[in-house]
Amino acid sequence: MNGSGTQRKAHADWKSALKLLLAFQRHKTPGTLETVVFGQTSVDVYQPPSTPAATVIFIPGLSIRGREDPRIRRLGWALSAGGLRVLIPDVPSIRALTISTRQPDEVANLIRSMAQDRSLVTTRRVGLMSVSFSSIFVLRAALDPVLNDRITAVGLIGGYYDIERVANFLITSEQADPYGRLVIGRSYFAEVEPERTNAIAALKAAVETVATNNNEPIRLDALFDTNDPLEQSLHQLMTEPASRQAFLEKILDVFDSAWAGYRVPPEFPQSTPPVLLLHGSHDPVIPTAESRHLAHRLARQGLAHHLCISELLEHGNTAISFRRIVDVYRLVAGFAWFLGRAQTDGAKKRAPLGALF
Repeated sequence: MNGSGTQRKAHADWKSALKLLLAFQRHKTPGTLETVVFGQTSVDVYQPPSTPAATVIFIPGLSIRGREDPRIRRLGWALSAGGLRVLIPDVPSIRALTISTRQPDEVANLIRSMAQDRSLVTTRRVGLMSVSFSSIFVLRAALDPVLNDRITAVGLIGGYYDIERVANFLITSEQADPYGRLVIGRSYFAEVEPERTNAIAALKAAVETVATNNNEPIRLDALFDTNDPLEQSLHQLMTEPASRQAFLEKILDVFDSAWAGYRVPPEFPQSTPPVLLLHGSHDPVIPTAESRHLAHRLARQGLAHHLCISELLEHGNTAISFRRIVDVYRLVAGFAWFLGRAQTDGAKKRAPLGALF
């Protein structure tokens, strides 16, 4: 495994990781939950039963309920059971289920201001964690020179490495969850063709319908009224292969320009904190290969990381069955690695190889 320390060696915290997984599985709510107002942002603060060794700032993914999503709440309590003080802010632009030119800087500024506020971050050590498309925000924040010395670990759940490859998958693949295609489509029209207000409204309604009923299969035929010319054209854009391929070219152009803030940096500094990469093995939104590619990049640069691919996780669905003992072990090992580094000062950030499970 990896990650010896410059001040003291970072060890995997197996005991705390077991507490975390058990709390998650059993829906336990240890400690306390309080919502505070930070500037104009509401922040959920999960305080563990004992004095925390580190604080983790968790940025939600594209969920319509944001920090109040039951899946996010469950993970917040579980991280708290693992001994962490957990901060989960409300990010309106993320909760609105959009990606935009302004969003990367908005979230970066929020993370920076939260991490520097002593009333929120009451520990010396700070970890960052996020899921899905939001993973780029915590990864970039960890490289921020203002914060880098304080960030002890980063956790990316279902994150990505190559946004163009992800966009290609979401828009053209029949195996992709249409939710991602709808989000990108709605965001594209809002940013690039804002005059198409009716199309934006129709796509917004479709995205919100899917997000509100996230346990049901997505049927694009049911989301658009194909008797309406506008909605028929949107249905064609979302379903017809040639239309999707042409639309992909437009999307890639935007990621080259206005949405460049969603790209993973081409190189990581040697000061990059240890990175946990956790991914479901059958993720229909962001393919598992994305975390593998990011792990390989970190390995090539000799940076500490731990890759955990699990059949127990679906994208956005955090259900865990203890019948899968090997996969449970992998998850415990991953979180033990993350917790050990999050709670360690000055963990050495270079390592010859990342752990692979």
